[in-house]
Amino acid sequence: MTKQITFLILTFISINLFGQNAKELNEQSKDFIESQQFAKAIPLLKEAADLGVAEAQYNYGVSLEFGYGIEKDIDSAIGWYQKAAEQGWNDALYKMMMAYANGVGVLQSNQKAFEYALQCAGNNDITCMFNIVGAYQDGLGTEKNLDKMLQWAIKIGKLENPEDLMKSGKITSARLNLAYMYRDGLNVETDLLKSYSWFLIYNEFKRDFSILQQQSVINEIKELEEKLTPGQIAEAINQAELIINRPLTNIANLYETSR
Repeated sequence: MTKQITFLILTFISINLFGQNAKELNEQSKDFIESQQFAKAIPLLKEAADLGVAEAQYNYGVSLEFGYGIEKDIDSAIGWYQKAAEQGWNDALYKMMMAYANGVGVLQSNQKAFEYALQCAGNNDITCMFNIVGAYQDGLGTEKNLDKMLQWAIKIGKLENPEDLMKSGKITSARLNLAYMYRDGLNVETDLLKSYSWFLIYNEFKRDFSILQQQSVINEIKELEEKLTPGQIAEAINQAELIINRPLTNIANLYETSR
């Protein structure tokens, strides 16, 4: 019994050291990558990748794809992306989605691209979420399903705006698209109240758009208001706050442009 306990303790210690060494190798490789010392990074990166570190597997794939400190090899790069994707590494899921969508290093498959996009979108990756919306809208890689298309479009619209301007802009664009969809009956039933709610949510971060674009949307908001009663406008405000689960903070500037 004592020998068994000793064996288990030693096994536990060796596993911990194994994991620790793998992480240390990965961190060391990242330090070299950041200083663009790729020749020094590659051996450490490969070792960490072989030990199963998902981030290292992804970074090694990137090195192979673009020839950073190693000869370009897209087929091998895809293999490492796949290993990292199997561990749920989001950037690798994105790479696999794009690989199958474009037939790079793999046989082109919209179905496979959709499967990876769905996993990636589950991590709130905005680009992948947009691809899911498009896939359900057009039936690309999956059956056309406008209900699911709308569900994913709303998921994007409900995301918090990050500091990353590009990502924030995509979220704000999704909100404006929802306003247009409900206003014009595009793939959904026309609902002017819901349209106005999404215009209000768009307004929260309209600074993601140019001044000219903002002014154009302000005019559209005013036109829509003429078709709504004061009671409907009040209800739309309430619905918008329920959607984003917080008070609207920029409604006082609804008719003003933001920088």
